[in-house]
Amino acid sequence: MRAVRKRLSYANVVATMALFLALSGGVVWAAGKVGSKSLKANAVTAAKIRRNAVSNPKIRDNAVTATKIKGGAVDFTKLASGTNLILSAASGAVAANGTTPVNVPLSGAVTFTPASGSADFLSVEARGTNLGRVDPAKPCEPQVVPFVNGSRWEFAEGVLSPRAFTPTAAQPTGLIPVTGATGPIGLTSPGTAQTVSIQLLGDPNCTPVSTVTVAVAVTQAK
Repeated sequence: MRAVRKRLSYANVVATMALFLALSGGVVWAAGKVGSKSLKANAVTAAKIRRNAVSNPKIRDNAVTATKIKGGAVDFTKLASGTNLILSAASGAVAANGTTPVNVPLSGAVTFTPASGSADFLSVEARGTNLGRVDPAKPCEPQVVPFVNGSRWEFAEGVLSPRAFTPTAAQPTGLIPVTGATGPIGLTSPGTAQTVSIQLLGDPNCTPVSTVTVAVAVTQAK
């Protein structure tokens, strides 16, 4: 210690303190002064960013635009569940043996407004439960008819018909319990609200325990 004290001088102490302040003060100054304008273009690459360092709170609103996303970089596997689902609704069980058309009550959202440039699709599924025939020689064929804004929504099959019939070699169970259809909706009327409704045309040849349930969904193609 005596040897160290002999070597200490006012000049040595001052020089050491000055060096310390210069180094630490320089770091503090740099932390407050180095911004995006001080960085050379492309200086910060993906390899220099710590994993998960860039989170949602650190991204300015509207900073990530379509032009900044590489083509094909975002697919359905990278979208949150339900991202492309616009609406969905379902019914309870409705008797399949009615003699007059029945408006099927749907629980859930049934109205949406298509945007210009988007492609939206309506999907309808009908399920028959406990389908049976009063007269075994005739089928039980209730029909489910979709409507959009009060007008019948036409598709290739025309109607959805879960049914029970005489078994065949091609259909040994004699049942088609589930049927469905999907097609575009609102492509020619962007900005106009589209309301989906369902009508059931019963078949008196269905047994009293025969029922039909319906589900609808509108999705947007990405």
